[in-house]
Amino acid sequence: PGVHLDCKPRPYGTWANRLYNAYIIWSGAGLSLQGVRTCGDYMFSGHTVSLTLLNFFITEYTSRRIYFLHTFTWLCNCFGVFFILAAHEHYSIDVFVAFYITSRLFLYYHTLVNNRAVTKYQESFDAKRTWFYFPLFSFFEQNIDGRIPNEFQLPLTPQDVKNMFTRVEVSLRTRFEDITRNRGEKRRAKKRI
Repeated sequence: PGVHLDCKPRPYGTWANRLYNAYIIWSGAGLSLQGVRTCGDYMFSGHTVSLTLLNFFITEYTSRRIYFLHTFTWLCNCFGVFFILAAHEHYSIDVFVAFYITSRLFLYYHTLVNNRAVTKYQESFDAKRTWFYFPLFSFFEQNIDGRIPNEFQLPLTPQDVKNMFTRVEVSLRTRFEDITRNRGEKRRAKKRI
């Protein structure tokens, strides 16, 4: 870890002290802002997990034709891992284990999703084992009847944006007209008095 971390051996003492220290780290989410003081040795790098997941999501869910983007995200992932190690914020084993676990879980999940289309209607041993070991997977993928293709479209069409600006413009215009009408009525009322 970096030299700015105050790393000295601490005697943990009894099991009660160990559990209390574990609770402090857990309740503070491991953040020094929350008063957690450790040497950063969590055996898992959240920075690497974020980079790797972003890389895999972009690679998996964008068009295969955008090979430049895929190559770029892999390069960014590799450089990110290098810079995490160069900054001395994590031990190298933390970074490598995080990359390995994240990539395996992502690939296992997507392999199960793609194979589930084949074995969904079969009550095979694999289907039962998947339900037992991955109950959330079975919950998330229960209504899927095959592989879902990657379909790309803009979340808002240009017509949606134009309609939104038109509604805002009409709303502002009527509000402005109401304000000027009210001011005119108040001025006329004052002149009458």
